Amino acid sequence: MKTAVSARRIFHALLAMGSACVLISPLPAASAETICTELIRGPDGSIPLDERESARQVQARIKPGFIAEGDKLAGEGKLAAAAEAYAGVFGGYWYAGFYADARRCLSAGFYQGAADKLRVVASELAEQRRTQGHLLDESHEYDGDIQRGALRLYLASNQYDLFVKHAISYAESELLQRDIDSALVSLVENRLDELERTRQIGTETHNRQYVNDLTPLLDEELAAFDTLAGFEEQLRAHLVPLYPKITDHWLSEEERNFSDAIKTEGMVPKGMMFGRATDALERGIKRLHEHPEELARLKRRADTRGNTLMTREQYQPAEDYFEIAGNDDLAAKAGRLAETQQYAWAEKVKASVKSDIEKMQKSDEEQATFQDEADEMAREFGFELEE
Repeated sequence: MKTAVSARRIFHALLAMGSACVLISPLPAASAETICTELIRGPDGSIPLDERESARQVQARIKPGFIAEGDKLAGEGKLAAAAEAYAGVFGGYWYAGFYADARRCLSAGFYQGAADKLRVVASELAEQRRTQGHLLDESHEYDGDIQRGALRLYLASNQYDLFVKHAISYAESELLQRDIDSALVSLVENRLDELERTRQIGTETHNRQYVNDLTPLLDEELAAFDTLAGFEEQLRAHLVPLYPKITDHWLSEEERNFSDAIKTEGMVPKGMMFGRATDALERGIKRLHEHPEELARLKRRADTRGNTLMTREQYQPAEDYFEIAGNDDLAAKAGRLAETQQYAWAEKVKASVKSDIEKMQKSDEEQATFQDEADEMAREFGFELEE
């Protein structure tokens, strides 16, 4: 009897173990959960009982609202806000208190429609900002709101050829004042990184247990990887031949002011003219400090001017030029001579002023003597002089 009971218990135990094995074993691939049908989980991995929805279900409720909002704003002429709304389709979103990433679980047609609307609005907005000279991501005020420049709009709306065209043109127009190639390259890298992260979502390790049913990037988005791949090299290859023109500009400014200084009389106005000439070289050096060949051209000019002024005994401006050239020995020599020269000039001015005062005093004494003689003559001849 005990043997029979034991056998039944063993049988039921084995049956229970078999059932457990069936429950925890992976499902066949045909019925495996996909990335987009996985139930939305909170930050702690739990699934709220009243919100047992998949990523696709949640997006189907939320994402069309972005397009509806964009349509409304575009109809009201609020292009910046409309562009942000349309762009929201391609980004992450907040749900149930946590941030969901930018995985795409809706149809390709849905994303294409959003991209088309974004391109229309972004094109008009970018044109407005571009004509105002607002291209980079530097804050500018539009109707009281802080907005961004046109170039980011071209990138966000997948207009990569337009971005390259206007970015290179803008970099050239700004070249006299500043280098913006690093800022432009950073914009490109950020856009490519954003697209690459979206493309890689379905291949991440924690998603390998799910079938990847994400909607892939649009063809116009994929074009970024080809169009922008060599942007940095293309931009810098275009700019390199232009730097000598910047040097030419500052050398021309120096030449004009130096010539005016040579022709100007008087120590003070002459000094002002020389100051403008040296300032031109200093501004050029500050602008081109990352370009050794152009820097050398500016410093050679400064050294030449210093030597020329030494022969003319213009020691103070010569010292300034030698300092710009980095010629410390000649700068020190010119400084000593300038100090001696200024002392001699001060003594000369002092002597001249003293002489003028003495002449004035002598003139006053002569005038008093003359007045006394005139008064005596008036009394002698019996008439009065007018005061």
